[in-house]
Amino acid sequence: MIEAHKHLIQWGLDRGYAIEVECEGELDYNGTNYTEAVEAVEACDIGLIYLTEGGEMMAVFSYVLEYDQEPDEIIGDWGINEVSEAWDKEYTSSLSC
Repeated sequence: MIEAHKHLIQWGLDRGYAIEVECEGELDYNGTNYTEAVEAVEACDIGLIYLTEGGEMMAVFSYVLEYDQEPDEIIGDWGINEVSEAWDKEYTSSLSC
């Protein structure tokens, strides 16, 4: 099973979104490179992942990485919209496979 933050990043890139990663209130990453986006997320235990298009924020997800609990990550969305609902539906369906 792919971790939720990795699935979210790949899902967003596959749909043409740029990824922004905010950690401790500072922008740590902005771009379209999967590896760099994942590294930025994993460099911080708590942060935000933005999916952007043309500089406009399309969806934002908060994340908490807790390596000593199960599950070891929590992804939440702030402001449910079509984009966040579409990702959630696809990710949730991948868990039952």
